[in-house]
Amino acid sequence: MNHEASGRSRVLDSLPADIRDALSEQMEEVLILQSTRAAENRNAAAEATARSRMATASPADPRSADIAFARAEYRAERSLWNEGGAVMTHTRDAHIRIGDAEVPVRIHRPTAEETLPGIVFLHGGGFTLGDLDTHDRIARVIAAASGAAVVAVDYSLSPEAVFPQALEECSAVIDHLTRHGGGWGIDGTRLAVAGDSAGAMLAFGAALLLRDEPERVGAGSAFSSLRALLLFYGSHGLTDSESRRLFGGDWDGMSAEALASIAALHYSSPADAESPYVDHLGADLHGLPPTFIAAAGLDPLRDDSRALAALLRRAGTDVEFVEYPQVLHSFLHFGRMLDEANAALGAAASFAASRLRQAG
Repeated sequence: MNHEASGRSRVLDSLPADIRDALSEQMEEVLILQSTRAAENRNAAAEATARSRMATASPADPRSADIAFARAEYRAERSLWNEGGAVMTHTRDAHIRIGDAEVPVRIHRPTAEETLPGIVFLHGGGFTLGDLDTHDRIARVIAAASGAAVVAVDYSLSPEAVFPQALEECSAVIDHLTRHGGGWGIDGTRLAVAGDSAGAMLAFGAALLLRDEPERVGAGSAFSSLRALLLFYGSHGLTDSESRRLFGGDWDGMSAEALASIAALHYSSPADAESPYVDHLGADLHGLPPTFIAAAGLDPLRDDSRALAALLRRAGTDVEFVEYPQVLHSFLHFGRMLDEANAALGAAASFAASRLRQAG
């Protein structure tokens, strides 16, 4: 066996046999490419964090240094996957003032129309990683496929900001667009909210907050402007399930230990996880907007999506649920190689477009 073939074999042999056998060929190729880039990504992260330390001229505590390195490595890893993709008519980086904070946003406009419906996109990354660049291609694909302006939100990350700060920032951005969307060329009466992983949790939590406690963020009737929710492989309240027992590990960053670490950094106390804005499966699910849910079949969070779809249907919500059985968590990023990523984005965009066209 040559060196390249040996490397490919080691990557796949590190997975449990049942997961390896269930992967699509394209998902296998993604994992192999990821493994070949791992050292390069670590080196890029080390250089980036070294430059940052030199610029600040102040030593960071060990935890801060570890988080800074993880963020830099994540940005380096995602850089390849964000190349190419849909070309926008106009993209604008800006800030939306929320209370005393300036929340960065990136607005992608797929056409030159003066006013477009809007899709607020909330990125994943376990509440600790991710930014406007790490999910840029996903946002552009959704914009191009839906015909809507996509407003990507760079909400505050943990552990610097713990629950519910990110949730309240995202909810307030949505409310701002309902009130002042015209100033951004967005019809504030026709909005959808989308998110992947942690972003899906925030998207659904924001809809619940704007429905039940809009006064927490000084919101008005923003909830009535929500025409659709687009949720990709989020966590919605399960603490144990078949998929959590069967899936997740070093190969996808979704081990039980990794999920526990995310919770420890994001929540100020265990009670936070009992909030209806986190435990969505225990919330009142009546009267919510039409919802598209995409699940990854080999993801420990798969059963969260299945359960949410079933409960929303029981509550009378218009739900489209699609499960992609041969892929891992975070598959949405890999559209340069993975057909399922493009299929999921296309299906979600079509779902949103049909609801955003409907009269209020």
